Amino acid sequence: MSPRQWFKGNLHTHSTNSDGDAGPQHVAGWYGQHGYDFLVLSDHNHLTVIEDAAEHAGDWPMLLLGEELTVAATGRPVHLNGIGIGARIEPVTRDTVTEALQANVDLVRAAGGLASINHPNYKWAFDDRAMQAVEGVWAFEVFNGHPSTNNLPAGGRPGTEQIWDRLLSGGKRILGVATDDAHHFKGEFGPERANPGRGWVSVEAEACTPAEIMSSLEAGRFYASTGAVIGALKNEKTEIVLEIEPRSDEACTVTFIGSRGRELWRVDGNTARYRPSKLDTYVRAFVQTSRGTRAWTQPVFVSG
Repeated sequence: MSPRQWFKGNLHTHSTNSDGDAGPQHVAGWYGQHGYDFLVLSDHNHLTVIEDAAEHAGDWPMLLLGEELTVAATGRPVHLNGIGIGARIEPVTRDTVTEALQANVDLVRAAGGLASINHPNYKWAFDDRAMQAVEGVWAFEVFNGHPSTNNLPAGGRPGTEQIWDRLLSGGKRILGVATDDAHHFKGEFGPERANPGRGWVSVEAEACTPAEIMSSLEAGRFYASTGAVIGALKNEKTEIVLEIEPRSDEACTVTFIGSRGRELWRVDGNTARYRPSKLDTYVRAFVQTSRGTRAWTQPVFVSG
């Protein structure tokens, strides 16, 4: 058995095959130049395949096939990614958001992929109440880098972390990913543009192959990040241990979070440890750095 390594990847980005401003080759090249190991080109209702990708293996990340299934239900946008699918999916619409999510999740699973619900707070489309009854969902975006996605709570509306904790507290086993949702690779890079490099996942696997990355994603052997780096992670029922790799002069705080979003334990420093008790239904860790970057580990389901 080879030792596991961390591989950095982005699961949600766009090219000129939908509403991005750069061709698929340009997008793949950007991620290759910036140290990404794998990439999903998730164009809206389109399966982007680069035929000569093998010729760029040394310059581009490994490409996983994907598609952002994009429909509307009761006038609200319903978007979800099919990651690692074998063929293009024709999305379907339904009368309610929950029904639309379920129908398209079923299509992703039938195509051999992992179904991830995208940016529920985009245009305040839906929240945990619409997601709770959906079966077969693998993950959702706890962070989306598009400037219009409303990740944080305000105005009496829940942020994506609050949505996650409500789902987990309701018994749904759903993982959290961070993504770019990048559309703008040309021109200015700024806060009001959907630029790349804002959110990603770091996957622990033996090798950066489609089978290994998909297996680790499905099993939850990854964390989500906007820049905070976890060098070592033990994420088990008996003990959760994080070792953060801070940049120069960077300070870190790790918060362990349980049912209903309750803070269980907080540690200031680069190493944090928590031992779940029988009273914990789930535990997840949240990393905050002094530079404003964040990271989220996957929930450990202690009971059941």
